[in-house]
Amino acid sequence: MSDFFDKLKKGKEKVQQFGNEQKQAAHAAPLPLMMLNDGLPLLTVVAYILLGSLGGWWHPAWLVFFILPIYYMMAQAIIHKSLELVPIAPIVVAVYLCLGCIGGMWHPYWAIFAAIPLYYMMVAVIKGANWTKIFDILVPIITVAVYLVLGLTPLHAWHPGWVVFFAIPLYYTWRGTMMKYKGIHKNDYPEQEEPAPSHVEDDTPDDQR
Repeated sequence: MSDFFDKLKKGKEKVQQFGNEQKQAAHAAPLPLMMLNDGLPLLTVVAYILLGSLGGWWHPAWLVFFILPIYYMMAQAIIHKSLELVPIAPIVVAVYLCLGCIGGMWHPYWAIFAAIPLYYMMVAVIKGANWTKIFDILVPIITVAVYLVLGLTPLHAWHPGWVVFFAIPLYYTWRGTMMKYKGIHKNDYPEQEEPAPSHVEDDTPDDQR
């Protein structure tokens, strides 16, 4: 129970730190940037209405709303200098929808979604993650690649090739089992403490030392 309250306390401290960083960033921002941050949602709505009313582009003009999550998440990534906060997922989705809705290029451009796990794998490598964590990221990518090979090659094994996706939960299940096994047997072989040096009295007379 004490561990739970310790984690809760640390989480509260992180939230407070995050809030303080937000306030510092807000105070440090120049006025034009603050005006853009506060007015961007309204500007996006106005842009969408103008594109739809004047040009009849209600579709695909709705794609402009992707500006909001991308902008604010990118701002957080810059403020906190964190590669993990870069909005790679909204960017990839927005690019794919633009290719499909505007250019009709749905296939095979869906392959750009592979950029999402590849990006986080690159971040893990940059931050010095061990190969186990990198392989954890690679498992879904490898699984999807195997499925695409089964379907796009002359085998055309979309069905029952989809069964390969069971490899993802199976891998993580076994990985958790291995960690649990190591935790259970960690204390089976305790380190042997070195025996304390015995103090032997020296009976040699003082005059013969």
